[in-house]
Amino acid sequence: MKYQKLYNIVLADKRSVRWKRHFLFWLAVFIYHLLRIGMMYPPEKIWESRWSLLEIAFFWGIFTNGLFCYTVVYLLIPKYFQKRKYFWFILGFLSLIIICLLINALHNLINRQFTTVTGFNFSDFISFMRPQIIRFFGNPPLVCGLLLSLKILKGWHLEQLKTETLGKESANAELQLLKAQVHPHFLFNTLNNIYSFSLNQSPQASILVRKLSGMLSYMINECDEKLVPLEKELILIQDYMGLEKVRYGKRLDTQVEIHGDFKNKVIAPLLMIPFVENSFKHGTSQMLQHPWIKLEITTDANFLIFKLSNSKPSLHSKKQSNGIGLINVQKRLQLLYPNDHQLDINLTEERFIIEMQIMLSDETFKTSETVEMMPGKVFTYA
Repeated sequence: MKYQKLYNIVLADKRSVRWKRHFLFWLAVFIYHLLRIGMMYPPEKIWESRWSLLEIAFFWGIFTNGLFCYTVVYLLIPKYFQKRKYFWFILGFLSLIIICLLINALHNLINRQFTTVTGFNFSDFISFMRPQIIRFFGNPPLVCGLLLSLKILKGWHLEQLKTETLGKESANAELQLLKAQVHPHFLFNTLNNIYSFSLNQSPQASILVRKLSGMLSYMINECDEKLVPLEKELILIQDYMGLEKVRYGKRLDTQVEIHGDFKNKVIAPLLMIPFVENSFKHGTSQMLQHPWIKLEITTDANFLIFKLSNSKPSLHSKKQSNGIGLINVQKRLQLLYPNDHQLDINLTEERFIIEMQIMLSDETFKTSETVEMMPGKVFTYA
């Protein structure tokens, strides 16, 4: 329990403990300056000079260091240094040093009641500023380095936790998706359809076997990667809808529109298929008359635009928008594309609509297979 509290104060990113971490840090800095400056006072004069000692320790330990550290760590570094604007970073850093030196010089002038204007000369100014400069470069940079080190340590630790969480969530999500898409009921119906076609010696039986085999092979052997070729994900969706279309026959109107350039683009595996499965499971399967599904997938520059709409029964609960598969996808989107995605789920009286937009990466994927995609065409399963 004690170690957990210490961990939260030092490394946790909770807002409720951030102020405690900063308070303890600056309290330690203040105490350090109080002891360090106090050692310079004669022992017999420490008590009578206590207010002066506290004021100097606060000014040098908290005010000067705080102004310098927070400006560097939370303004100059993220706004300029991390964005490679080195000129503005150096300019801002030098300006900050000058401002801090002037503030400290003014503070000492007030406290020491330095010489009058008529007695001021350049030599006196140099003698006066020399200890200010020495004290400044020996103090704020050290405290700033310590604060920055703690911030980097916390950031590294949180990144490790994020990576670990991402691995666990991805594994769990993929397992749930595999169970949802390739559950025994789906396999049973698909195999029955293949069996029926084989009895009639229909050439469509071999096509169904190929599609089912390709889906299973892809899900089992390739979806453990962090990123997969977008083309293969689209083929998975087409094959899945083709198999489901065989189940429903002519009573289902299914249309798939694919537009754009999908080559050399990658995406996290099994992000789109749960939406498609959901449209069949909770929408089409419950419609008695005229069920339909329309899927539009488009790439525009580095954006993937996914829009899926399907008919729904007039008396329909919100189960379709709260399924386990959809929840898993939403979690994975937050982890994999935290600032690079948009997901809108809308339910009307007649239809269920999902719109998703993801920023993709351009990567060349070396594969031994030839991916047959026909972007720009409209696939309508008869």
